[in-house]
Amino acid sequence: MKRERVDTPCSTAEDIKATLMDMADAKQAKHMMRFFKTGRGEYGEGDQFLGINNPTVRMVVKEAWRGTSLDEAAKLVRDHWHEVRLCGLLILVEKMLRAMKIKDEKERDDECEKVYKMYVALHQYINNWDLVDLSAIKIVGNWEVMHPEEELMEEWIKLGDDKLWQRRIAMVSTWMLLREGRFDAVVSRAERMLESKQDLLHKAAGWMLREMYKHEGEEVLEQFLRQHIGKMPSVMLSYACEKMTQEEKEYWRRYRYSLAE
Repeated sequence: MKRERVDTPCSTAEDIKATLMDMADAKQAKHMMRFFKTGRGEYGEGDQFLGINNPTVRMVVKEAWRGTSLDEAAKLVRDHWHEVRLCGLLILVEKMLRAMKIKDEKERDDECEKVYKMYVALHQYINNWDLVDLSAIKIVGNWEVMHPEEELMEEWIKLGDDKLWQRRIAMVSTWMLLREGRFDAVVSRAERMLESKQDLLHKAAGWMLREMYKHEGEEVLEQFLRQHIGKMPSVMLSYACEKMTQEEKEYWRRYRYSLAE
Protein backbone atom coordinates (compact mmCIF):
# COMPACT_ATOMS: atom_id res chain seq x y z
CA MET A 1 0.00 0.00 0.00
CA LYS A 2 1.14 3.56 -0.59
CA ARG A 3 0.54 4.70 2.98
CA GLU A 4 0.75 2.91 6.30
CA ARG A 5 -0.74 5.56 8.59
CA VAL A 6 -3.07 8.51 8.63
CA ASP A 7 -1.29 11.81 9.15
CA THR A 8 -4.15 14.28 9.42
CA PRO A 9 -7.73 14.06 10.68
CA CYS A 10 -10.57 14.31 8.18
CA SER A 11 -14.07 15.65 8.65
CA THR A 12 -15.90 15.52 5.33
CA ALA A 13 -16.83 12.51 3.24
CA GLU A 14 -14.81 13.95 0.38
CA ASP A 15 -11.68 14.27 2.53
CA ILE A 16 -12.04 10.80 4.01
CA LYS A 17 -12.63 9.18 0.64
CA ALA A 18 -9.57 10.96 -0.77
CA THR A 19 -7.48 9.57 2.08
CA LEU A 20 -8.73 6.06 1.37
CA MET A 21 -8.22 6.41 -2.38
CA ASP A 22 -4.60 7.33 -1.71
CA MET A 23 -4.18 3.97 0.03
CA ALA A 24 -5.57 1.86 -2.82
CA ASP A 25 -3.72 -1.33 -3.70
CA ALA A 26 -4.82 -2.83 -7.03
CA LYS A 27 -3.23 -6.23 -6.40
CA GLN A 28 -4.87 -6.58 -3.02
CA ALA A 29 -8.17 -5.40 -4.48
CA LYS A 30 -8.24 -8.33 -6.91
CA HIS A 31 -7.69 -10.75 -4.05
CA MET A 32 -10.45 -9.13 -1.98
CA MET A 33 -12.90 -9.23 -4.87
CA ARG A 34 -12.38 -13.00 -5.10
CA PHE A 35 -12.59 -13.46 -1.31
CA PHE A 36 -15.83 -11.49 -1.01
CA LYS A 37 -17.44 -13.30 -3.96
CA THR A 38 -18.02 -10.41 -6.34
CA GLY A 39 -18.42 -12.51 -9.50
CA ARG A 40 -21.61 -12.91 -11.51
CA GLY A 41 -24.29 -14.70 -9.50
CA GLU A 42 -22.28 -14.57 -6.26
CA TYR A 43 -23.49 -12.88 -3.09
CA GLY A 44 -21.19 -9.85 -3.54
CA GLU A 45 -21.76 -9.47 -7.27
CA GLY A 46 -20.50 -6.15 -8.57
CA ASP A 47 -18.90 -4.93 -5.34
CA GLN A 48 -15.79 -2.83 -5.95
CA PHE A 49 -12.70 -2.84 -3.70
CA LEU A 50 -9.80 -0.47 -3.24
CA GLY A 51 -7.65 -3.15 -1.66
CA ILE A 52 -7.40 -1.74 1.88
CA ASN A 53 -7.41 -4.04 4.90
CA ASN A 54 -9.60 -3.49 7.95
CA PRO A 55 -6.86 -2.29 10.34
CA THR A 56 -5.95 0.46 7.88
CA VAL A 57 -9.58 1.52 7.46
CA ARG A 58 -9.85 1.62 11.26
CA MET A 59 -6.88 3.98 11.41
CA VAL A 60 -8.79 6.40 9.20
CA VAL A 61 -11.86 6.01 11.40
CA LYS A 62 -9.84 6.66 14.55
CA GLU A 63 -8.57 9.94 13.14
CA ALA A 64 -11.82 11.06 11.51
CA TRP A 65 -14.90 10.00 13.44
CA ARG A 66 -15.03 12.79 16.05
CA GLY A 67 -15.04 15.48 13.40
CA THR A 68 -17.40 13.72 11.02
CA SER A 69 -21.13 14.44 11.13
CA LEU A 70 -23.77 11.77 10.71
CA ASP A 71 -24.69 13.19 7.31
CA GLU A 72 -21.09 12.98 6.12
CA ALA A 73 -20.83 9.41 7.43
CA ALA A 74 -23.99 8.56 5.49
CA LYS A 75 -22.37 9.85 2.30
CA LEU A 76 -19.54 7.39 2.85
CA VAL A 77 -21.94 4.50 3.40
CA ARG A 78 -23.62 5.31 0.08
CA ASP A 79 -20.33 5.13 -1.83
CA HIS A 80 -19.70 2.39 -4.41
CA TRP A 81 -16.27 1.49 -2.98
CA HIS A 82 -16.49 -1.24 -0.35
CA GLU A 83 -13.85 0.18 2.00
CA VAL A 84 -15.41 3.64 1.86
CA ARG A 85 -18.74 2.16 2.92
CA LEU A 86 -16.98 0.24 5.68
CA CYS A 87 -15.34 3.43 6.90
CA GLY A 88 -18.70 5.19 7.05
CA LEU A 89 -20.27 2.31 8.96
CA LEU A 90 -17.43 2.18 11.48
CA ILE A 91 -17.83 5.91 12.05
CA LEU A 92 -21.50 5.27 12.82
CA VAL A 93 -20.42 2.57 15.28
CA GLU A 94 -18.18 5.07 17.06
CA LYS A 95 -20.99 7.61 17.11
CA MET A 96 -23.28 5.01 18.69
CA LEU A 97 -20.76 4.03 21.35
CA ARG A 98 -20.11 7.66 22.23
CA ALA A 99 -23.83 8.43 22.41
CA MET A 100 -24.31 5.53 24.83
CA LYS A 101 -21.95 7.23 27.29
CA ILE A 102 -24.04 10.41 27.55
CA LYS A 103 -25.20 10.80 31.14
CA ASP A 104 -28.51 12.52 30.47
CA GLU A 105 -30.97 9.72 29.69
CA LYS A 106 -33.14 11.61 27.19
CA GLU A 107 -30.18 13.07 25.34
CA ARG A 108 -28.51 9.65 25.28
CA ASP A 109 -31.59 8.00 23.85
CA ASP A 110 -32.11 10.75 21.26
CA GLU A 111 -28.53 10.53 20.00
CA CYS A 112 -28.58 6.73 19.86
CA GLU A 113 -31.86 6.83 17.98
CA LYS A 114 -30.38 9.15 15.36
CA VAL A 115 -27.58 6.68 14.66
CA TYR A 116 -29.89 3.66 14.68
CA LYS A 117 -32.45 5.22 12.34
CA MET A 118 -29.76 6.37 9.95
CA TYR A 119 -28.23 2.90 9.94
CA VAL A 120 -31.44 1.06 9.08
CA ALA A 121 -32.29 3.68 6.46
CA LEU A 122 -28.96 2.89 4.77
CA HIS A 123 -29.45 -0.89 4.81
CA GLN A 124 -29.30 -1.27 1.02
CA TYR A 125 -25.64 -0.20 1.13
CA ILE A 126 -24.73 -2.65 3.91
CA ASN A 127 -24.37 -5.41 1.38
CA ASN A 128 -21.60 -7.80 2.33
CA TRP A 129 -21.05 -9.95 5.38
CA ASP A 130 -18.16 -7.95 6.81
CA LEU A 131 -20.11 -4.71 6.53
CA VAL A 132 -22.96 -6.33 8.42
CA ASP A 133 -20.93 -8.08 11.09
CA LEU A 134 -18.72 -5.10 11.94
CA SER A 135 -21.63 -2.71 12.38
CA ALA A 136 -24.94 -4.41 13.17
CA ILE A 137 -23.94 -5.85 16.54
CA LYS A 138 -22.96 -2.54 18.11
CA ILE A 139 -25.59 -0.36 16.46
CA VAL A 140 -28.69 -2.51 16.09
CA GLY A 141 -27.80 -4.88 18.91
CA ASN A 142 -27.25 -2.10 21.43
CA TRP A 143 -30.42 -0.35 20.33
CA GLU A 144 -32.44 -3.53 20.86
CA VAL A 145 -30.96 -3.93 24.34
CA MET A 146 -31.97 -0.36 25.14
CA HIS A 147 -35.39 -0.80 23.56
CA PRO A 148 -36.82 -4.30 24.07
CA GLU A 149 -40.02 -3.14 22.41
CA GLU A 150 -38.25 -2.59 19.07
CA GLU A 151 -39.87 -4.81 16.41
CA LEU A 152 -38.06 -3.93 13.18
CA MET A 153 -35.58 -6.81 13.34
CA GLU A 154 -38.43 -9.23 13.97
CA GLU A 155 -39.87 -8.01 10.68
CA TRP A 156 -36.57 -8.23 8.85
CA ILE A 157 -35.87 -11.80 9.98
CA LYS A 158 -39.15 -12.86 8.34
CA LEU A 159 -38.18 -11.49 4.93
CA GLY A 160 -37.28 -13.76 2.04
CA ASP A 161 -33.79 -14.88 1.07
CA ASP A 162 -33.64 -12.11 -1.51
CA LYS A 163 -33.20 -9.78 1.50
CA LEU A 164 -30.05 -11.60 2.55
CA TRP A 165 -28.27 -8.71 4.24
CA GLN A 166 -31.30 -7.40 6.15
CA ARG A 167 -31.87 -10.89 7.51
CA ARG A 168 -28.21 -11.25 8.48
CA ILE A 169 -28.35 -7.88 10.27
CA ALA A 170 -31.35 -9.13 12.25
CA MET A 171 -29.59 -12.38 13.12
CA VAL A 172 -26.16 -11.14 14.17
CA SER A 173 -27.59 -8.22 16.16
CA THR A 174 -28.79 -10.80 18.72
CA TRP A 175 -25.18 -11.00 19.95
CA MET A 176 -25.87 -8.08 22.28
CA LEU A 177 -29.20 -9.54 23.37
CA LEU A 178 -27.77 -12.91 24.31
CA ARG A 179 -25.16 -11.20 26.47
CA GLU A 180 -28.11 -9.80 28.40
CA GLY A 181 -29.62 -13.27 28.75
CA ARG A 182 -32.25 -12.73 26.05
CA PHE A 183 -31.84 -16.15 24.48
CA ASP A 184 -35.40 -16.08 23.16
CA ALA A 185 -34.43 -13.69 20.38
CA VAL A 186 -31.54 -15.92 19.29
CA VAL A 187 -33.74 -19.01 19.22
CA SER A 188 -36.69 -17.45 17.42
CA ARG A 189 -34.53 -15.83 14.76
CA ALA A 190 -32.37 -18.92 14.27
CA GLU A 191 -35.55 -20.94 13.73
CA ARG A 192 -36.39 -18.60 10.85
CA MET A 193 -33.12 -19.59 9.19
CA LEU A 194 -33.81 -23.32 9.13
CA GLU A 195 -35.67 -23.15 5.82
CA SER A 196 -33.33 -20.60 4.24
CA LYS A 197 -31.25 -21.56 1.21
CA GLN A 198 -28.56 -19.01 2.04
CA ASP A 199 -25.33 -20.39 3.45
CA LEU A 200 -24.43 -16.99 4.93
CA LEU A 201 -27.63 -17.01 6.96
CA HIS A 202 -26.98 -20.55 8.20
CA LYS A 203 -23.53 -19.43 9.35
CA ALA A 204 -24.93 -16.36 11.09
CA ALA A 205 -27.53 -18.41 12.95
CA GLY A 206 -24.98 -21.04 13.97
CA TRP A 207 -22.60 -18.32 15.13
CA MET A 208 -25.22 -16.78 17.42
CA LEU A 209 -26.25 -20.19 18.77
CA ARG A 210 -22.59 -20.85 19.56
CA GLU A 211 -22.29 -17.49 21.34
CA MET A 212 -25.44 -18.32 23.30
CA TYR A 213 -23.84 -21.60 24.38
CA LYS A 214 -20.72 -19.71 25.52
CA HIS A 215 -22.81 -17.29 27.58
CA GLU A 216 -24.52 -19.85 29.83
CA GLY A 217 -27.06 -20.90 27.23
CA GLU A 218 -26.10 -24.60 27.17
CA GLU A 219 -29.56 -25.82 28.15
CA VAL A 220 -31.29 -23.56 25.65
CA LEU A 221 -29.03 -24.79 22.84
CA GLU A 222 -29.64 -28.39 23.87
CA GLN A 223 -33.39 -27.81 23.65
CA PHE A 224 -32.95 -26.14 20.24
CA LEU A 225 -30.92 -29.09 18.95
CA ARG A 226 -33.37 -31.69 20.19
CA GLN A 227 -36.17 -29.87 18.46
CA HIS A 228 -34.49 -28.89 15.20
CA ILE A 229 -31.29 -30.89 14.61
CA GLY A 230 -32.95 -33.11 12.02
CA LYS A 231 -33.50 -30.17 9.67
CA MET A 232 -30.57 -27.94 10.62
CA PRO A 233 -28.28 -27.17 7.69
CA SER A 234 -24.91 -28.80 8.30
CA VAL A 235 -22.98 -25.53 8.50
CA MET A 236 -25.42 -24.11 11.06
CA LEU A 237 -25.01 -27.22 13.20
CA SER A 238 -21.24 -27.12 12.85
CA TYR A 239 -21.03 -23.49 13.94
CA ALA A 240 -23.47 -24.04 16.82
CA CYS A 241 -21.47 -26.95 18.24
CA GLU A 242 -18.00 -25.53 17.65
CA LYS A 243 -17.21 -24.83 21.33
CA MET A 244 -18.55 -28.14 22.63
CA THR A 245 -16.31 -30.95 23.83
CA GLN A 246 -15.53 -33.73 21.39
CA GLU A 247 -17.81 -36.03 23.39
CA GLU A 248 -20.70 -33.58 23.08
CA LYS A 249 -20.16 -33.18 19.36
CA GLU A 250 -20.13 -36.95 18.92
CA TYR A 251 -23.36 -37.27 20.93
CA TRP A 252 -25.17 -34.81 18.71
CA ARG A 253 -23.73 -36.42 15.56
CA ARG A 254 -25.16 -39.78 16.63
CA TYR A 255 -28.43 -38.17 17.66
CA ARG A 256 -28.79 -36.56 14.22
CA TYR A 257 -28.07 -39.83 12.44
CA SER A 258 -30.56 -41.69 14.63
CA LEU A 259 -33.33 -39.38 13.48
CA ALA A 260 -32.50 -40.11 9.85
CA GLU A 261 -32.76 -43.90 10.26
